[in-house]
Amino acid sequence: MFGHLFRQRKAIVCKYVFAVLVSGILPYSCVLSQVHQPLQKLPEDAFPAAVQFSPVPSPIGWSGEHPLTLKLQKETVDNMIAHGFSVLSIGNWTVDDQTEQNKSLLEYAQSRGMKINYITGGLEIFKRDNPPLISVYSPLYRPEVKRRVDSALASTRDIQRIYTVFPFQDEPFHAGPQSFDYSIYAKNEFQKRYGYPMPDSLGQVRNDPKKWLDLLNFQSVTFRDGWRQEYKIIKDFNPHLKVVLTHDSHSAFGGGVHSDSKVAMDDVFHWGGDFADMFIYDIYPYTMFDYRFGEPGKVPKPRISQMHYTISQLRNVTTTYGKDLAFWVGTYNAAWFRRFMGPERKAEYWAEHELAFTAIAQGANFLITGIKIPSDSLHWADFGKAMKIIQKAGPGLMKAPKVKAKACFLFPRTQYLQLQQEYFNEGLTFELFLRAFGELDIIHEDQITSDRLNGYKVLVLADVKLLPEDVALHIAEFVRKGGIVIADCVPQMGAFKQPMDVMRKLFGVDHSSTDRIVRLGQWVPFTTLPPKMAFAPADEVKDPKPAEDEVSGSAFGQKFSFPVVSPRPASVTNAKTLLRMKSSEPALTYRQEGKGKVYLFGFCIQDTYFATWKDKNADERTQLRNLVSDVFNDANIHSHVYSSNPDIEASIRASANQGFLFIINHEATDSMTTVRLADLQFPVQSIVDIRTGKRVPFTHKNGTVDFTINSPIGTTRLLKIR
Repeated sequence: MFGHLFRQRKAIVCKYVFAVLVSGILPYSCVLSQVHQPLQKLPEDAFPAAVQFSPVPSPIGWSGEHPLTLKLQKETVDNMIAHGFSVLSIGNWTVDDQTEQNKSLLEYAQSRGMKINYITGGLEIFKRDNPPLISVYSPLYRPEVKRRVDSALASTRDIQRIYTVFPFQDEPFHAGPQSFDYSIYAKNEFQKRYGYPMPDSLGQVRNDPKKWLDLLNFQSVTFRDGWRQEYKIIKDFNPHLKVVLTHDSHSAFGGGVHSDSKVAMDDVFHWGGDFADMFIYDIYPYTMFDYRFGEPGKVPKPRISQMHYTISQLRNVTTTYGKDLAFWVGTYNAAWFRRFMGPERKAEYWAEHELAFTAIAQGANFLITGIKIPSDSLHWADFGKAMKIIQKAGPGLMKAPKVKAKACFLFPRTQYLQLQQEYFNEGLTFELFLRAFGELDIIHEDQITSDRLNGYKVLVLADVKLLPEDVALHIAEFVRKGGIVIADCVPQMGAFKQPMDVMRKLFGVDHSSTDRIVRLGQWVPFTTLPPKMAFAPADEVKDPKPAEDEVSGSAFGQKFSFPVVSPRPASVTNAKTLLRMKSSEPALTYRQEGKGKVYLFGFCIQDTYFATWKDKNADERTQLRNLVSDVFNDANIHSHVYSSNPDIEASIRASANQGFLFIINHEATDSMTTVRLADLQFPVQSIVDIRTGKRVPFTHKNGTVDFTINSPIGTTRLLKIR
């Protein structure tokens, strides 16, 4: 009898300890001291979340002392697993020197079911700042890369559970013309591709738009042409290795001019995706800064806009090429951003949690911390709570891709190269349309090769003033066959900056202004050093006073009255004016073309939207969002998912029979939102909160599912839908 009571009490205690471990209520030391049974091995299909072996802010585990004993190693690995991590990252700059080749650490981590990520650093023989030592077009290139691969990856043969390798340079981009390849091999390749001798410099072709474009395109893809060769060499070495490339935070996403990259030339989609198995990138909206140009960097609101914009670009690459999407999660640790640490960042204990959930919501199927474990116990505990929820979602999450949006946002590569203006602050316009419609993808100019536009129903053109004529013609035919185009700018130049009237005719205007505020410099908000504007313009360059006007009138059954920045007067020919400004200039026009429709805003949305954040005017921001929403409704296009609270993200991943809905508070003071779901591949019969196991009540109405949910600041919700 007493034995039975003892066993029953032991079972109750173990069940309780497991529950509080998942919820994060008890410290990890309490768990280790109360559970004496063998620790369970990680399931093979655990969500791949990688962390470097580093000190943990917990009573149990390595706190940085020496020597690092076997006991501390095991306790630290157990701590990582208890926080929801399933992959140990080793190699260059990822761990403490004394653990670099520690066999016992690797053996124990793998015995617990952890997989291993191995970072070598760049093996491709070219970097950002200088010409390659060996041209990627030289017959000597492949043998030298093979020698480096064989040497750098030799030790991976002894790692039983190797999962991923990082063999490329970190965050590649051309830092400027000084990195161009002018070798005889490159010149021969250029001649073969373009039919004329390669120009000797960018300056030589500055006034020749075709040769300017050819030279920039060629020099950009030298990187891609090298990676293709390296990828094949790695696959020959070990076909089972999952090869990963890290893309940078801005220079390859439209921010590569007057910045770390002096010239606009590189972008992720133009490089392609046939030289890696996984593409990963990092951006630091909370832990550091997000690289906006000019004044928007000083008022980085909404904080998540640049992450949404860039991860959508990279998702476009991975979706198109059938690759995996991944994300570096910035951690509160001095190893990465000691110059930005301070009370404000420390108080944002939910930052890692929020970024991890946002990345996975946007389609990421691999996370890695950068760099090391958070040094603050509250950050680490909250991060662990989030990752345990992800692990609890199970393998179904990995099989449920981000649902393809019905609307897409154009990245105009040719404009970016020809005009040499950043196309990174467009993340603001992207964010507004994402919030107004509920979902939004990126489509690259290179993808518009027919009138199908990859099956999207709506195309958004933001600050696009230049398009190749063949792309413009495809867009016009897209509209005639039933597509919708929403723009705030009419492209009136072709690929070589020549006049083009295709889009003027489509929008029904004779001419239209394309002015916007030119932003220069990137604000760096140091905390341990004085903040500064990096890449600041010369002192004599002053920001011009922007033109302003005011929307005033009614449209779609609503009254609108809000100021606009950078109005764009247009001479309307055969379009209908739906809304005007106080100056009597059109604020919104509409035109039917064939079976489709086009809408044109008469002002720069980026500049106007930013002003609402700068001036802290929530009412004007709401009106602008409502106006954009009304345009989608007027076009009779409705999203798969929509959140009524713009500061609470609702994002859905779904397969043919189930879905996972992420509810993420992005600093919203109002914690309530109503979520609408529609047009999934399966009828919704239940919605369950994965953390609590409780059902979420919802209603069916006109083919949609609606429910209201609470998500206070610093919290996220993950719901399973069936």
